Amino acid sequence: MFELRIALRHISARKRLTFFAVFAVALAIAVIVVLMSMMTGFTEELISSTVENSPHIVITSLDSQEDYVHFYSYHSQQIAAMDGVEAVSPVFVGQAAISHKDNAEGINLNGIDPVAEDKVMHVSDDIVSGDLFSLSRSNNGIVIGDKLAEDLEVVMGDKVDIVMPGFGSRTFKIMGIFDTGTSSDESIAYVRFDSALDFFQENGVASKINVRVTDPFQADVIAASIEDQDTGLDAVSWIEANSEILGLINTQVVIVWLYYGLIYMIAGFGIANTLFTVVMDKKKEVGMLMAMGASKRHITVIFLLESLMLGTMGVLLGCVLGYLASMGLSSYQIDLPQEMYFGLTTLPLKTDPMNYVYAIVFSFFINIVAGVYPARKAAALDPVEAIESD
Repeated sequence: MFELRIALRHISARKRLTFFAVFAVALAIAVIVVLMSMMTGFTEELISSTVENSPHIVITSLDSQEDYVHFYSYHSQQIAAMDGVEAVSPVFVGQAAISHKDNAEGINLNGIDPVAEDKVMHVSDDIVSGDLFSLSRSNNGIVIGDKLAEDLEVVMGDKVDIVMPGFGSRTFKIMGIFDTGTSSDESIAYVRFDSALDFFQENGVASKINVRVTDPFQADVIAASIEDQDTGLDAVSWIEANSEILGLINTQVVIVWLYYGLIYMIAGFGIANTLFTVVMDKKKEVGMLMAMGASKRHITVIFLLESLMLGTMGVLLGCVLGYLASMGLSSYQIDLPQEMYFGLTTLPLKTDPMNYVYAIVFSFFINIVAGVYPARKAAALDPVEAIESD
């Protein structure tokens, strides 16, 4: 195939120009691979933390005037029997103040069945001191977050007072400390379900029913099924509850892909400039080829092959550079402002093979497009004028 031989000769004849064209593509690919790794890691970490640190579905009363779910045991059994539901946990929530010596903080006091709540929220995985299940053996035990413990200056075994105007106060013993890495660590405390009901002087009600499903991405479908049963319950999935975050992620994806496109276009202009320079430099050679019988199609193929080869070398080098850069960044812990990135404290990176596939496919497309104009310019040369040009 003489077109390939000529294309190779053109590329090898101008080594410096070829190097810069290849490096431009490689740099674009490397930057995009790193950015895609960041975006993939950020998205997966954010969704994972959202899914794991909140119930997949929260069941409350459909009546906005009603604060509690009545017959919660019956509803829990009905929901637990539904397809796709993994676990349910009735929870009673009340706002109160927790104090120790001169320190006091406002909290949401959650009354739970430790076993049921752990099946839904995996609270025991976050316990750093003590034992969540010890709540089952004590009606005055409490489990708090590490940030709250730090603010109150308490440790395992210390006693704290729960105070609520109109309900008096009650002393609890710290039986566990958890660390989720979220705001829950300073605002939530767990006690036994009946202890919470007794403290807030309620009986036979729950504030909500937490639900965990087998497939978190089917949570909205299962939530709709629960509401369709006409039980007077409102079911909100984590997808609905976090719609703003998920919408922001989708918006970021569009913006990032536009940014990718601009980077690819810059790299494409580098290739186009290289090929155009070759066309101008090889006018006589192109003219001689056409005079010897090479058709316009042959000339076009020559320069498209050059574009493809430059792009291939750039893509391969870029993938290697992108992989090395991603591995290098992932080996360092890059801190992020927690309040700016939805609770994420470090920069997450994930090397996904599909990132490389997207980069390669899109790059080849841009490279071919970048080679079209120089190829058409070469094919449009007049053989006589090209041969006589200086």
